[in-house]
Amino acid sequence: MFKSPKSKFDPFSNTVYNNSMSHPVLYEHPLNERIRILLRLEYFFSQASHFRNEAALWDSQAGVSAIIEILSILERNDVKSEILKELERHISSLSRYLDTPTIDRKRLDHTLDKLNAQVKKLHTITTKCGTDCRDNELLTNIRQRTNISGGTCGFDIPAYHYWLNQPTETRSECISHWLSEFRPIQEGIHLLLTTLRNSAFFEQKTAESGFFQQVLDPQHPCQLLRIALPIDCGTYPEVSGSKHRINIRLLSFPESGRPKQISHNFDFDICCCVI
Repeated sequence: MFKSPKSKFDPFSNTVYNNSMSHPVLYEHPLNERIRILLRLEYFFSQASHFRNEAALWDSQAGVSAIIEILSILERNDVKSEILKELERHISSLSRYLDTPTIDRKRLDHTLDKLNAQVKKLHTITTKCGTDCRDNELLTNIRQRTNISGGTCGFDIPAYHYWLNQPTETRSECISHWLSEFRPIQEGIHLLLTTLRNSAFFEQKTAESGFFQQVLDPQHPCQLLRIALPIDCGTYPEVSGSKHRINIRLLSFPESGRPKQISHNFDFDICCCVI
C-alpha cells in the first residue's frame, strides 16, 4: 500500500499534487468498475460544463455530445444506487477515525457532514435522473444519429442546425437546463472522487527499465491509482491492475511507429487511493 506514516492517521489531508516535480501530468487509473463509471461521468460533466458558455457552434456541439454520453452511461447503469452505496461505505469507513486522537476532528466532522447531506439529497430523488432530457425530441433525434458517421450534419437534423445557429445565450441556457437535471448525480460524483483523491499521499517510486509492479492488500483494496510524470519526459504510463497487484509500463511517446517501453530506470510519483 502506498501510505506514508502521516496518511495512516490523517486521510483528509489535501492531496492536490504539490511535490517538487514541475509541470506534472496526472494520470488516473480506476481499479474497479464503479470508479471507472464515475470517472467517465466526471469527464463528460466537465466537458459539458466547459463548452456550455462558449460562443462557437462547435463548442455547443461538443457540449451536447457530452450530454448524450452522460445519458448513455446513465441508461446502462444504476448510477444513483452506486453513488449511494459508495457514499455510505465512505461514511462507515471514515467514522472509524472518530476516536483516533491524532485525527483532525474538525475536518473529519466536516467531511462526514457533507457525505451525509449528499446521501439525504439523493434519497429525495424519486424520478429517474435525466427524464426531461430523455423525452426531449431534439436530443432524441441527435442520439439516434450519433452512431452514424456524420449523422448529425445540418441536412440530417435540420432542427439541430437551427438550434446551433441560435444566439450564444440561448444555446447556453439550454445546455445549462439539461445539465441541471443531473446536478445531484454530478455533486455526488464530485464529492466521492474528491474524498477518494484526498485519502492518500503521493510517493516517489522507481520503474526499473520502465517497469513497476506492486502487490496490494486485497483486504483494503485500492480503488484509484494516480501517477504523476513530468510533462516533458516523453513517456506515459500503461497500467493494468486489480485489487491484488498493479503493473505499470512506462512507454515512450514516438513521433511515428509503435510506442516502446523505455529501457532505463525512471523515478515517478504514485498515489494509491483507499477508503
